[in-house]
Amino acid sequence: MIETNIDILCPSQSAVTIDNPSIDDNIKVQTTHVQDYIGKLLLALNVRASLLANAERLDLALNDAMVMMTLVPSSPLGYLRASDIHSLRGQYAIATETLNDGLKRVSASEPQYAQLVNAREVAYNKSIKRIDFISMLPLDIVTSNIIPRVLQGRSIFQIGRPCYYIDVCRTWRHRIPLVDGLKYEIGPADLLEDGFERVEDLAPFMRSLTVVQPDKEILSKITQRHPLRLNMLKELRIIESIRRGSSLLLSSLRLLSDTVTDLRIEYGYNKSPKMRYRLCDILEACPNLESIRMDDGDIDMASVTKAYPKVIKLELLNMQNRVKLDNVSALLQPFPRLRLLKIAPGLSESFFLPIIDQHCPLLEELILWGRSPHSFGNFDAPERKGLRALIVPTTQHGDNFKEDDIVQYLMKHSETLETFGVVATRGFGKPKSLLQHASSQKVTFKRLRQIHYPPDVDESLVSFLLWVIQHAPHLEFVDTVAGHQQTRIMQELIRPEHAHIKRLGMEVRPSRFHKEEEFIQHHMRLGQQSNLTEMKIYLPPQYLHDSWLRLIPRLTQLVTLEFCAILNHLAFKSLSPLMEKLADGCPALEQLTMTSNLHVIRLSDLYPMDRHRNLKGIVINCQEMLGDTSTFRQRFTNIESLHLTLCRYRLEDIDDLEKGSFKFVFTERLSGLPYFLRNSLR
Repeated sequence: MIETNIDILCPSQSAVTIDNPSIDDNIKVQTTHVQDYIGKLLLALNVRASLLANAERLDLALNDAMVMMTLVPSSPLGYLRASDIHSLRGQYAIATETLNDGLKRVSASEPQYAQLVNAREVAYNKSIKRIDFISMLPLDIVTSNIIPRVLQGRSIFQIGRPCYYIDVCRTWRHRIPLVDGLKYEIGPADLLEDGFERVEDLAPFMRSLTVVQPDKEILSKITQRHPLRLNMLKELRIIESIRRGSSLLLSSLRLLSDTVTDLRIEYGYNKSPKMRYRLCDILEACPNLESIRMDDGDIDMASVTKAYPKVIKLELLNMQNRVKLDNVSALLQPFPRLRLLKIAPGLSESFFLPIIDQHCPLLEELILWGRSPHSFGNFDAPERKGLRALIVPTTQHGDNFKEDDIVQYLMKHSETLETFGVVATRGFGKPKSLLQHASSQKVTFKRLRQIHYPPDVDESLVSFLLWVIQHAPHLEFVDTVAGHQQTRIMQELIRPEHAHIKRLGMEVRPSRFHKEEEFIQHHMRLGQQSNLTEMKIYLPPQYLHDSWLRLIPRLTQLVTLEFCAILNHLAFKSLSPLMEKLADGCPALEQLTMTSNLHVIRLSDLYPMDRHRNLKGIVINCQEMLGDTSTFRQRFTNIESLHLTLCRYRLEDIDDLEKGSFKFVFTERLSGLPYFLRNSLR
C-alpha cells in the first residue's frame, strides 16, 4: 500500500533530459501510462473503501481514503470518501475539516467540486445540530440523573467561548448549572458578544466562578457594564493584574457581596503586585465572606474596629509582607471564629503562637508554611475548641522557629492534635532545652494520627520527630521515611509499641541504603501479623532498581499501594520490572494508585497488573492520560472500579472507558499549573 507522498506525474518539460527525440517520446508515453494506472488505482481504492465501509470495517476504509488523498491531493475522491466514513462515525466536525482541506486543494473546475461544497455544507450543519431532550422532563430527574450521566464527571466550563453542552439551547443553560459541583471560568481572552449572552444565561445559576484577568479587566464588564443576576454565586476566584488598582475590583465585590462567601485573589505571571489590595477594603466591600485567600495583599488591619465573625478560613500568602509580632494581634482580632489560619510568619516569630491562641479560641487548623493537605478546611462538624492540625517551618526559607516554642505549643495541644507537619529539612533554632525535659514528662499525643516531614531531615530534626513519634500511641501514618539520616526513625518504627502503624510514605533514593531494606524485611517477617496495609511511594525520575523497592511484592498484607512521581512521568516507565513482579506478588493488594500532579501517565505502564488476581480498583490522578483506552478496557476486565482524575482529556476516551466492565468514575480537576504556564484555558 502507498503511504507516502510520491510525485510521479512529471511535468512535460521535465521529461526532456537530452537531445534525443526517441527517448523523449518514450518518457512521454510512459508518463501517460503512469497517469492511467494512477487513475485506475484511485478508482479501485475508492470502490474498495466503499465496500469496506458497507462491511463496517471503517478503519480499513479510512486507510484507503487517506492513501487516495496522499496519492492525488488534487482529486476530490479521497476527501469525499473520508468525509463519508467520518460521518458514518458521527464525527461531523472532522468530516467538515477534511472537506475544507479538499476545497483548498481541488480545482474549482473539477466536475466534482460542487459535490465537495455540498458535502461540506451537510457535514457542517450536522456538526452544529443540537437536540434538546430535557426541556419537558421533570426537573429532579434531569438534575439528579440525566445531566450527571451526560457530563460523566466533567465539572469545569470555560464560558467565554463556545461550550459543548451549554450551547445546545438556552434551556440547557438553565438546567445544567443546577447540578452541584460545577465550576466556571472566564478569560483570559476578551469576551465576544455570544460569550456575554452565554454568561447572562448561566449567571443566575452559577455557584463557583474563576475570572482570569492578568491583563484586561473582565469582572467589571460582567458585573457593571453588563449587569447580571449572580444571585447564587458563592465562590469567586480572581487571577488579577499586578498593575491594576483596586477600585474596579471593590466596585464589583460590592455588587456581589450579598451572596459571595468564598473569595480568592491571586496574581498572574507569578509576580508581586505593584499596588497591593488591602484586606480591610476587601472585607468592607464583601462583609459576608466566610473564607478569604489573598496572595501578596496589604494585611495591615490596625485601623479596623469591627469584627467579622462569619470568617472561619483565612489564608494570607504574603512573601514580602509577612505576619510579625507587631501586627499579628491587629490582624487576628477581627476574626474571633477562625477555624483555619494559613500565614507566612516573619523571621524568628514562633513565640507569637500563644497570641494566635488568644485571638482564635476556635482555631482547628494552623498552617505556618507550605501547602494545605486536601483534607484541610472541611468543617462539617460543629465548632470545637482545640487545635487539630499544625504545620510549621523550621530554619529554611529565612525562618528560624525556636524548638522550645514548638515543643511548648505541641504540649499545650497534646490532647486534641491529630495531624502534625514540618516544612523544611533542618532542625529548629535555639533554645532547645525543653525537649530533653519534655521527654521525661508523661506527655501523650492521644489523638495524633498523622505526621508529615521532608525526607532529607538533619540529625537535630530527627531527635525532635522521634520525641513526637514516641509519645503518639495511636499514630497511624508516617510520611516521609527515607535516607540514612532517618536510621533512628526506622529503628523506632519497628518497635512493638508502633505495630499499629498501618500507613507509610517512603521515597526511593538514587543510592542504595540497607536500613530501608531491613525496615521492609521486618514487615515481611511479620507476615500476617504486619499491620502495614497502605504505602505511598515517591519516585524520582530515575532510581536504583536494586533497592528496597524490589521487596514490595513480598509484602503479604499490603492492601493499598500508591506510586507518586516527584518530577516527571519517566519515573513510571522505570517501574516496568517492578510491575511485572507486583502482578504476581502482594496477594492482598486491592487498590493501585498512580499520581503525577503536573505530568502525564501512560496506560501501558499499568498493563502488567491486568493479571493480578486480587486487584479490585485502579486510581489515576494526573494532568493528562495517554494511551489506547480500548486496549486498557479489554485487558482490565477483572477489576471492579476505575477512578480517573484529569485536567486534560479527550471526550472519546471518557466515552470509551464508560463501556468497560468496571465501575468508571471520572473527575475533572483544575490544573496544578499556574494560569500563565498553561497553553490555554479549556
